[in-house]
Amino acid sequence: MTIKEIISAFESGSRANRENIFRQGNLIQLKGSGEVIMTGDLHGHQRNFEKLVRYAKLDQNPQRHLILHELLHNTSSGQSECHSYLLVAQAAELKARFPNQVHYILGNHGMSQVARDEVLKNGQPMVRALHSGMSTKFAEKAGLVIQALDDFLLSLPLAVLTENRIWMSHSLPSERNLGNFDDEIFRRELTLNDMKTDSSLHALTWDRSHSEECLNRLRQRWDVDIFIVGHQPQAEGKRLCHERMMILASDHNHGCFLPFDLVKQYQPDELFALVKPLAMIM
Repeated sequence: MTIKEIISAFESGSRANRENIFRQGNLIQLKGSGEVIMTGDLHGHQRNFEKLVRYAKLDQNPQRHLILHELLHNTSSGQSECHSYLLVAQAAELKARFPNQVHYILGNHGMSQVARDEVLKNGQPMVRALHSGMSTKFAEKAGLVIQALDDFLLSLPLAVLTENRIWMSHSLPSERNLGNFDDEIFRRELTLNDMKTDSSLHALTWDRSHSEECLNRLRQRWDVDIFIVGHQPQAEGKRLCHERMMILASDHNHGCFLPFDLVKQYQPDELFALVKPLAMIM
C-alpha cells in the first residue's frame, strides 16, 4: 500500500467506525438475527487475518459480523522494526467496505500506541518499533501516517454486546479495579485522558486474572451471561474460565475463532464447543 492509500484507509475506517448503525456510544449493540465471528488477538498475523476474511465471506452474508481486535504490534526477538500498521490499514479498509459488519474494538496495544506508553512484546518496545518501521518506509512523512493511525484507534468502540447476552471486549476490569470502574466510558467520546494508566479504559484493556466473583459482579452489572475476550496468550488458542469467560488467541498456528448465532441462547460449554481452529480454513 502507498502512503496515500494507507492514510485514506485510516480516514475512511474512522468515519465508518463513528457512523456504524449498531453503535451506541462506545458499545456495538447487535440485535436481531445473524451470525458473529469473534476472534482473538492477531498481532500482525497476516495469514490468519486473510483466513478470517475468507471464512467470513461478508459480501455473501450481509447479516454476518466479524469482530476484530489487537491487530497492532508484532515482532520477532531481535527485530527492531514493526510494520503491523499495514494490517491495521487493511482492517480499516475492510471496515470501510463493510461498515456495519466489521467491528474493530480497542485493545491495550492500540491504547498504548495512542498514549505513547511503551509496551513490550518478545522483549521489544513496540511503540518505538512501529515508529521505526514507519520512519524507514515513509521517511519525513511518517508523522502523517502516525497521526492517521492515532485518529483511527481513537475512533474504535470498546465492546460488542449481543441480544443473546454475550459480551465481547479485549479484556475486562479485574476485581482490584472494579470498584472504581466508570461505566461512562461506554457512553461518551474518548479523550487522551482515557489513555492514562489509572483510567477505566486501562482496566478494561489491560487487566487479567479475573476471579469468579469478579465475573459474577460484571454479569449482574452489565446484564450479560457470557464474556469473550482476548489479551491473555493461549498456547492452544482458547480457554474457558470459571464457566463464564472465554479467552481466544488468533495470532499463531494454533489460533482459534468462534462463530455463533445471534438468536440462539447458549450455555457457556455449548458456546465454547463451537470454537474452531484457524488451521481448518484453507
